[in-house]
Amino acid sequence: MGQLNRILYPLLFMVFVIAVGTAGYVFIEDMRPFDALYMTVITISTVGFSEVKPLSDAGRLWTILVILFGWGTISVLITRIFGVVVEREFTQLFRMRRRRMKNLKDHFIVCGFGRMGRKAADFLAKNGRDFVIIDIKGERVQDAIDMGYLAIEGDATEEEILKKAGIERAKGLASLLDSDHANLYVVLNARSLNPDMLIVSSALTEKGGKLIKKAGADRVILPFEWAGVRIGRFLVQPVVSNFLDVYQMRVEEIVLGPDSPFVGKSLKELSLSRKYGVYVIAILRGEQVILPPDPDLPLQEGDVLLVIGKTESLRKVEGLAA
Repeated sequence: MGQLNRILYPLLFMVFVIAVGTAGYVFIEDMRPFDALYMTVITISTVGFSEVKPLSDAGRLWTILVILFGWGTISVLITRIFGVVVEREFTQLFRMRRRRMKNLKDHFIVCGFGRMGRKAADFLAKNGRDFVIIDIKGERVQDAIDMGYLAIEGDATEEEILKKAGIERAKGLASLLDSDHANLYVVLNARSLNPDMLIVSSALTEKGGKLIKKAGADRVILPFEWAGVRIGRFLVQPVVSNFLDVYQMRVEEIVLGPDSPFVGKSLKELSLSRKYGVYVIAILRGEQVILPPDPDLPLQEGDVLLVIGKTESLRKVEGLAA
């Protein structure tokens, strides 16, 4: 009702301006009511049609007043209509985002939408994963939303913000904030809210990384150290590095659940390499690592297959194994 009133009041005032304008031309210029109405409408709309008849000085002054009040009212009316339309669109988008957020399950949370956070989100999006961005800076959150990502503006070190991102239902969290202190608090809260989730964090220093690891992170990555190792690998193994990058080959893990059609079958029966161009390079069965995998070994529930292949092929195999 509030939105309707915002449009209704200037609309009623527009009707009032037209009525008064018409009456003014009738009394000042002795026009017929219809001619006066016509004169008022073309004056307000400034369409440039000729006057019904030559105007007196008083009539010209009245015309100036009609233009001023008419255009002022039109401006307010157009602004209100545009505002209501935009507000409705924004409200619908906000409600849709809230519904998507509530329906998320087994998703990932990325804390921090800086350079690392953007790359992590891009990877998750390309691999078809559901995720939520948390960042304290409004402009970063808006960037994430513009890219089509679910995003929350807030401090990721606070429990309430993590709960808004559905941390109790999340599968994993990446803490990629700008300080080891902040990442430490995120990991502590995340681990207390969801003891079973996978937590990965960045760290700027080795000392900070050790503390974050003790706080509950499953994996801590030092970006500068990792980048240095990769640069060294490019120098020593340029062929392997180029192969993985140029041909977009990735290594993924596929966990076999109780209802997976892969359970009970061998790799030879599945023929994943022939059908989909992906290769199982190892099987993790509890603490046991089967490397190289026996092609005749029946797969079991809980087995983790380490598979290498192109992204689109890996997605197909993941879908079949679910």
